[in-house]
Amino acid sequence: MARTLTQADLLNFEQSAQRVHISWRDRAYELSYWTEAAIEKENLLQKVMDLLLAYKYFIVMDQGWSDWDLEIYQGIWSKVQLKVCTENHGGNKRVLRVRCALRMSQLATMAMVGYCLFTIVAIVLGMPEVATVTIAVCMLNATVILYQNFQLGRILYQVLEIVAKRVYLLPIQTTCNKSVAQSAILQS
Repeated sequence: MARTLTQADLLNFEQSAQRVHISWRDRAYELSYWTEAAIEKENLLQKVMDLLLAYKYFIVMDQGWSDWDLEIYQGIWSKVQLKVCTENHGGNKRVLRVRCALRMSQLATMAMVGYCLFTIVAIVLGMPEVATVTIAVCMLNATVILYQNFQLGRILYQVLEIVAKRVYLLPIQTTCNKSVAQSAILQS
């Protein structure tokens, strides 16, 4: 039986080390890490893939034409598009900026469009009861999609924090408002 990371598995994760910058308009969040060990984005992405593949997540790697590096799917309704940028600060010093965009899968998008079209057809044909049922099913399905997107976003945040600790990345903005990496940058 294939096991996937779930909300229950989050209980085993440690306390969050970094405050998340959330962009509600873009449905995305951003994290930043500092390293003086010359860790590149490929190292971080490989560690994320290794951890998620152990739990049977479906992962698509960018072939060079997308606006993301990894696309990570959980179930049939939700996915996360992960993008990592590296800023070189001389020598082995790097800032890794990670952006996780929560998205509906293609099937979820098609389902929502289908519900809308079916509702419009039912209204045009004078079947308000069918339109009402379709709207109710659409709202239920939209709730499930939103829940799964939120859950996948939380799981990926925790995975990124675990991987960052394993490769000794320092969060730039911590949860206690202290900038760990800023002091490291100022000392060099």
